[in-house]
Amino acid sequence: MKQYRIGMYEKAVPEVYSVPEMMLIGKAAGYDFFEISIDRTDKRINRLYDRQFQEELLVAMHETSFPIGSMCLSALGTYTLGNNDVKNEERAIDIFKHAIDFAVRLGLRIVQIPACDVPKGSNHTGETDRSFFQNLRVMVDYAAAHSVLIGLENMEDRYMDSVQKSMRLIKEINSPYFQLYSDAGNITSASKLYGTDPIKDMELGKDHYIAFHLKETRPNKYGGLFYGDGHVDFPNMVREAWKLGIRRYVLEYWYTGNPNWKSDLIKARTMCEEWIQKSV
Repeated sequence: MKQYRIGMYEKAVPEVYSVPEMMLIGKAAGYDFFEISIDRTDKRINRLYDRQFQEELLVAMHETSFPIGSMCLSALGTYTLGNNDVKNEERAIDIFKHAIDFAVRLGLRIVQIPACDVPKGSNHTGETDRSFFQNLRVMVDYAAAHSVLIGLENMEDRYMDSVQKSMRLIKEINSPYFQLYSDAGNITSASKLYGTDPIKDMELGKDHYIAFHLKETRPNKYGGLFYGDGHVDFPNMVREAWKLGIRRYVLEYWYTGNPNWKSDLIKARTMCEEWIQKSV
């Protein structure tokens, strides 16, 4: 019996493909599930409100036997729960609610959200922090009522870029339905910035992880890199993740025009399998 699952991130595939087509590609590349992206674009946000699209995904999952296992709700990095702009904040709450409803209809286990009180580049204040906490508590209660897990991703912003900082929120909300879905690349970059040990930072989240994003980074670059092109020590971080009980991994990298992207899908999944096998 396989003791772990590896997910394919939607943005690893060219956008010209439909989600059902991407699911077939992911299955052929040996992945266990698909992580759908709901980013700040209207095209992807509208998926949460489109019942026909959701019905098509239910049919696709049935026909392919390939599940959509989680959602990356990065739209909440633009429409944030702590925003000083009331309309922006209300939009964030509505998006979050519809994301949970989407998860219920399609049987998704996890909705990952970014640790952002305000959009990137905006000023963090005590008020934005409080609003973020208050609105998040309401939304976690809504998720709990529907048995949907909310996973918190540490981001590149200093507000909450490490596991240590993320745990402040986990402890404050104090719900079994709100846990860590941390990012290996962001942990590494934060540790380089502060001169700390990324493995020790990971240990601070013991008993609170539900999944793990494997993303490559390097100083001041947080996306668009393939594995080995940055500074993340994946073998050691996956070994620590395994020790901490993490059994669900998503390879978060993006298609950037490489004509060999299908080979990259297999290469990335094979690398992850090797990191895990050395950890077992």
